[in-house]
Amino acid sequence: MEQAPLPGISWRNQLYCGDCLSVLDAVPDSSVDLIYIDPPFYSQRVYEMIWGGEAERFAFEDRWAGGINHYVNYLVARIKKMSAKLKETGSFYLHLDWHISHYMKIELDKIFGYGNFQAEIIWRRTSAHVDTLGFGHVTDSIFLYKKSDEFVWNSQYRPYSEEHLAKSYRHRDAETGKRYMLADLTGAGVRRGETGKAWHGINPTRWNRHWIRPPEDLESLHKKGLIYWPEKGGMPRLRKFLSDKGQPIDNIWTDISPVTSQSAERLGYPTQKPLALLERIVAASSKPGDLVLDGYCGCGTTMAAAQKLGRKWVGIDISQSAIRVVEQRLRKLGAVHYDIHGLVKSLKDLKALDPFEFQNWAINAVYGQHSPRKIADMGIDGFTFMEHHPIQVKQTDHVGRPVIDAFAGVLQREKEKKGMVIAFGFTSGAVDEVARLEREDKTKIELVKSADLVAGNVPYKIMI
Repeated sequence: MEQAPLPGISWRNQLYCGDCLSVLDAVPDSSVDLIYIDPPFYSQRVYEMIWGGEAERFAFEDRWAGGINHYVNYLVARIKKMSAKLKETGSFYLHLDWHISHYMKIELDKIFGYGNFQAEIIWRRTSAHVDTLGFGHVTDSIFLYKKSDEFVWNSQYRPYSEEHLAKSYRHRDAETGKRYMLADLTGAGVRRGETGKAWHGINPTRWNRHWIRPPEDLESLHKKGLIYWPEKGGMPRLRKFLSDKGQPIDNIWTDISPVTSQSAERLGYPTQKPLALLERIVAASSKPGDLVLDGYCGCGTTMAAAQKLGRKWVGIDISQSAIRVVEQRLRKLGAVHYDIHGLVKSLKDLKALDPFEFQNWAINAVYGQHSPRKIADMGIDGFTFMEHHPIQVKQTDHVGRPVIDAFAGVLQREKEKKGMVIAFGFTSGAVDEVARLEREDKTKIELVKSADLVAGNVPYKIMI
């Protein structure tokens, strides 16, 4: 489908349905402040996906027939284009699991430069996982790269644990009551410069050590009341007070829980990431009003975080269904100034969809429910909205009598007397067979043409 440009990118948010490789051509170079992507993992799995509860189910594929090199090449082409979209102050995050993460680390070093690697964030996404052999895989890797040394950075903090406070901050100031810990003022080894000189009559070189700061700085700390002097003599120590901000967050993230079947924010996307994870990333690497881009936006967690934190956003996903879910999610958060591009508007658009996406689109178009399984679905792709009658979807122009006969067998097996077949067109034989089944067997099969659905002529009321 033809992609429209990004009108008013300075203030209007954008949702794009399409492959980010082509959609990114519409995004101006050096216009984006933060990019986060959570692409399909190289896991050779098929996920069962539930969008918004029982009302919509379909399969989500994560299989790469071409192998690791095919997957790496696929990602590299897209990330190279993304890197050109970043401002010099921008940052790039890539979220992967153990299957492919360190293959991509090498490629990211080539794209952004080894010196621009900032961190490998280890996120503990689950508390337990039983693998067939060996240690369980419970973490994901999130690689962070800067575009230049001018990159935006806002330090993030977490509350101190009670265990850490009890162990490290055991002292309290007599006047203020603030907690503090005692830290060493010396380091190992003799220094011949300022840090090796005596201070307050104490020469650290006697113990083969040196001051961590020049005596002039130590004296300044002393005047501020930040030096602790033991009553019975001995080495002074530095009083480090507990920060009001909390504990600086390092690269091991164990404090953000994954989205589970019981999570309030769950939308049914099998690899849905928690909002808290993206809020931390967006807050750390952008400022209010900055532009955040996600090239694989899925159910829209990155966009939701950007919306909540006052950033502009561009979301891209190849799935028609995903874009609809993202829009609904963002509307609930109060998003109003946005444009949507690339959704199906013509038969040409429909024929360009892959089979999974066409099936998803067709079931959605009649307000149906997706079949719980797409593998061995026994001829049922979905169900009508109210009474749960079977639906079969065919991405062909000339559905004939054999398809109708087979579907009639499905209805008989399911003890159903109503059903629906969606396709681009039907032969006269198919139409005659539908009439015969209704006349002789009281079985009603609704034949629905894709063109009618594109035009908005939805026959779902006939099936209730």
